[in-house]
Amino acid sequence: MDRTGALGDTARGVGAVVVASGLFGGIFYLSGVIDASAEVVFGWRIVVTFACYSLVMLIPSGRVMVRDSWATLTREWWSPLVFGLLCVLVGMQLWLFSWAPLHGHALDASLGFLLLPLALVIGSRAVLKSEVSTWQWMAVGIAAAAVAVNIGVSPSLSWVTFVICTGYPIYFVVRRRVGMDKPMAFGFEVAALTPLGVWLIVSGGQHPSSVAGRLALVSVGVAGAAAMAAYLAASQLLTLPLFGLLGYLEPVLLVAVAFALGETVRGIDTLTFGLLGLALTLLAAEGYRAARRDRRSGAAPRPGSRRATH
Repeated sequence: MDRTGALGDTARGVGAVVVASGLFGGIFYLSGVIDASAEVVFGWRIVVTFACYSLVMLIPSGRVMVRDSWATLTREWWSPLVFGLLCVLVGMQLWLFSWAPLHGHALDASLGFLLLPLALVIGSRAVLKSEVSTWQWMAVGIAAAAVAVNIGVSPSLSWVTFVICTGYPIYFVVRRRVGMDKPMAFGFEVAALTPLGVWLIVSGGQHPSSVAGRLALVSVGVAGAAAMAAYLAASQLLTLPLFGLLGYLEPVLLVAVAFALGETVRGIDTLTFGLLGLALTLLAAEGYRAARRDRRSGAAPRPGSRRATH
């Protein structure tokens, strides 16, 4: 890929992250205000997302992507086993995203997503041998210090935070390492989760009592499909460290949503979020400097600036 193509991929990837983050913030807020149980919200999100992905079968290019993803999922004897693991990982994350804001854990979830880039950088470096710049390592160090301070003052880590900051990195690293990051791969994962979603909808739990609530449920599903499509597209267009570090945008929005839902922070949480904000500022400055340097020199992208292929 030439320099123009690589820069174009990066620009599209960054745009996709921005769109996905905004949609995820909206879903997080709606999940916290809908008068329905987390299980019902999760079930409808899965069913509506599956319906949205099914629409790609109406176009020839969509059917090609489906066949391509199916070939990948059936390529090796162990492929179905890995696929099952990916379904469990992403299903847990989608459920937790609906459960946390309804049960007073929106800030715990936000902290998990703030730690997600740190875990992605470490995981991609260890497993995929991705290049990590000095400034990115500095940002990782600041994020690690923020976590150390938080745990040092309050020697406990919410299970919500732990599941998010470990589950998603495993999901993204594994799916890229084994080549299961095709455009329609998430559609297959949602299809596998759809029977569970239907069962949760019909088995009981609190359903919305108003038309507005039911429309909000459908909106969560549609926005979820669009957000995951944009997020997974970004994961293909960007190197995994850059993709992970750009992920700081979403938890910043989730923190704002947590405040909108009425949650408050302790004094030590203010310091933790402040340090993580400093890490984000450092990454933004590094990206700006690198872009200016490349434009002035006309140099090709540094190794690792293109998306990994396997």
